[in-house]
Amino acid sequence: MPKSNQAAGWRAYLLLLHPGPSAVCTLVTTIAGWSAWRQADPLDRPAGRWPAKLAGASAAMALAQISTGVLNDAFDAPWDRLYQSYKPIATGAVPRRHAWLIGLACGGASLICARGAGVRPLRLMLLGLGSGWSYSLGLSRTPISFLPFASGLATVPLLGPAALGVSLPSQGSVVALAAGLGVGLHLANGGPDIERDRLAGRRSLPILLGEEGSRQVSHLLLGAGALAVALGTPARGRRWAWGGAGVGAALVLADRLAPRSDRSRGDHPFVIPALAGGALAVGWLLGRARGTAG
Repeated sequence: MPKSNQAAGWRAYLLLLHPGPSAVCTLVTTIAGWSAWRQADPLDRPAGRWPAKLAGASAAMALAQISTGVLNDAFDAPWDRLYQSYKPIATGAVPRRHAWLIGLACGGASLICARGAGVRPLRLMLLGLGSGWSYSLGLSRTPISFLPFASGLATVPLLGPAALGVSLPSQGSVVALAAGLGVGLHLANGGPDIERDRLAGRRSLPILLGEEGSRQVSHLLLGAGALAVALGTPARGRRWAWGGAGVGAALVLADRLAPRSDRSRGDHPFVIPALAGGALAVGWLLGRARGTAG
């Protein structure tokens, strides 16, 4: 095989793994665990090698995110060949059976890593992975397509603290923020593909709202998230929160002003909103850690 063809093949497999969103979620899991550990009373911190447990939880999150994205592409392959022919399976660069094997193997490996971190992380991973798989294998075509996005994203900041045996302060607020960002990211992800998804027979929330409605609601939710991060952090750690909120708001503005790209060329406008959501989460967690720790 010529080197150029071999490089193109590796690139197709890399794109199949959806590395960007997977990396953002993994980073949030890691920082959430560190933030909770830093904020916990030293007497409440269980003994043990906490970095190894946090690494296991982060690996579990990375594998779960990869599994969800790969299985989504494997399930959608027949429709993608007709309406989104730029995707790795649709182009023929990645055999569909390989995608099924990679997705299922990564899902199983994520559960093994989560179990190594403890029973509670395993339960959270079952919820998160189940949410992702339910979206990828059918719910993405229904009016409740936002539910697995919201429930799956809500587990992302909880997995790291659970692996360390500590609670994340303001956990209810964190879950609400993550779920809201999940709905916003779902709309940002689905909005540009509405016409193709409608032709493929889907009835997801982005289709019901329309492209402009999905874009407006997505930006509204991400903007509300930026405001919540900026105002919901103790004064001592506010500069970190304001930094994350500022980066997130700037990315939302950039996404709002950017021309709509043609997904048939393989462009990925979802990257900007995903980075915005990650910036908000990181700003919140760093701000809380710096603001409440001694």
